[in-house]
Amino acid sequence: MDLSDRQEHILTLLREERYLSVERLSALTYTSPSSIRRDLTHLQQLRLIRRTHGGASVLNEVDQAAPLRNRMTKNVVGKRAIAKKASALLRDGMTVMLDGSTTAGFLVPYIAKHKRITLFTNNMLTALEAINFGIDSHCLGGSTVDRSAVLTGPIGYASAAKIHSDICFFSSHSLDVNGIISDPTEEENHIRTLMLENTEQRIFLCDHEKFDRRSLYTLTTLDKVDAAVLDEPWDELKSGCQVL
Repeated sequence: MDLSDRQEHILTLLREERYLSVERLSALTYTSPSSIRRDLTHLQQLRLIRRTHGGASVLNEVDQAAPLRNRMTKNVVGKRAIAKKASALLRDGMTVMLDGSTTAGFLVPYIAKHKRITLFTNNMLTALEAINFGIDSHCLGGSTVDRSAVLTGPIGYASAAKIHSDICFFSSHSLDVNGIISDPTEEENHIRTLMLENTEQRIFLCDHEKFDRRSLYTLTTLDKVDAAVLDEPWDELKSGCQVL
């Protein structure tokens, strides 16, 4: 991670104080406010802090997206259970959109059991696995997110906006008790929004480790999706859709 000594110092100060204004950081580091703003922009791009009006704060756990390699090994049992339940919604001849989440990727073996499926995804690993299963697969273009296998950016957005699917399976980082679905990564949120705007059925996949959380960027709410597939019951959840 490419950080200067001053940026490391800024991070240390923010971890101690939780929030500091640009002026206060400028005084503590003997640096001009304009240089501090540039440092904060860099730290925000690395998703180490959150910029606010006039200052910055450190991100807590639910505001940070775990690296893809960590997500692939997290709650595998729950994700497999979700994929099995969600697979009941698949039909022969469908055009299926999977978002970049590892949860959606667990659907690939079930998709392979159906005939004449056309699959689109913005996750390169999911696309490769689907190809190995003999599925007619298409990977949306774009640039990588945090050097992972997930693609977004202008090319990915343009591709997602042109594809109309029969069903879209998607996940996200957080689901709160009021049914608000959110994520810490703005780029992934945007491409998911385009996927959801261009599909007939919207199916949200969520394991229990994401329950009762709220991240920085709101994606959508449960009353705007067709079904939510969970690995465990959540009796307190206020849902406006069918819960499987």
